[in-house]
Amino acid sequence: MTEQEKATVHALTTELETRCMGRYLIDLPKDIRTFGDSFIEGVTFEAIPASKAEFLQNISAREANLNSLVNLAGGYRVLYEHGVVPAIADSYYFVSLESPKGQSSDMPRIVEAYRWDRGYQIKLQSEATDMVNSVYVRENKGTPYGIHGELINDVPEKKRLVFGLLGRVEGRDEATIPTVPGVCFLGGFLHGSAGEKEDLSGQYYLRDKQDVNFVLETTSFIHEKTTLLQRGDSINDALKERNGHTVRKGVVDLPGMQAEEWLMAGTTYLYIPGHHFVLEANSKTGSALTPLVELDLDNGDILPDDWQGDPPRKASLTEKEVVALWDAVSRTLRPRPNGF
Repeated sequence: MTEQEKATVHALTTELETRCMGRYLIDLPKDIRTFGDSFIEGVTFEAIPASKAEFLQNISAREANLNSLVNLAGGYRVLYEHGVVPAIADSYYFVSLESPKGQSSDMPRIVEAYRWDRGYQIKLQSEATDMVNSVYVRENKGTPYGIHGELINDVPEKKRLVFGLLGRVEGRDEATIPTVPGVCFLGGFLHGSAGEKEDLSGQYYLRDKQDVNFVLETTSFIHEKTTLLQRGDSINDALKERNGHTVRKGVVDLPGMQAEEWLMAGTTYLYIPGHHFVLEANSKTGSALTPLVELDLDNGDILPDDWQGDPPRKASLTEKEVVALWDAVSRTLRPRPNGF
């Protein structure tokens, strides 16, 4: 490496901070922007920083918004239920029409529940169906193109699921690393033993180099038929399409798991030379206790949704820099102690 490359790598890797995603830990550069998606037992988890006053204002605004919406397709109600979640402090829930303005049937519903805890507004949401109390079903049952068979109403079941999860969730800043079993997601933590329906991801963009980002995903219900290295033919075909080449590939021993990596260079989706590095563990054994884990690093590629201005004309890091960053970060990936 040149002296400039050494300085860049030193600045990126000397102050790594531990982050928790799912039931795993990883050490990442200090100055990053974080995004995330979390689905547990079919429920979407979201959390944003908010004071208690802001939380109450947001709940009032949400209720007013749902009450103001008019279903133009069938004249159906939009808000069906709302109120405090029983036995959970600083909580509220709504049951509403799934697509309020244009929904052509009143069967699809959304159950959403909110909780304020430790400076975070936490939202859980699940889809539901109510055919029993549906005006559409009542008006169309028995017609040639209407509803036939058993009528389903899983709203009560979905409410129990969402409320149960809401009672186990708490707010969490990124610097807080839990010491008890549970799942980390952006802005929160769900207490509990490992389950078979956990799908979480975190995206981490370097603030001053936003074409450089890590993605860490853990999924407890995917079982691949092949490992990363066994998918070499399809990977090599993709590299040919992008005028790319393999920088490095092989087996990687990590704490508590054996992984495989494939480091690639080629033309990115921004149409510039860049890199895509992949590490994969538990490919064939995905389960609650050994979830499929994938870590990606892109250089000169995917930009955050709120990117402003023209795309970069070249990748922020050289090949030597991005490999050094990858080696510093990827080797810190490990299961969180007592996480499962």
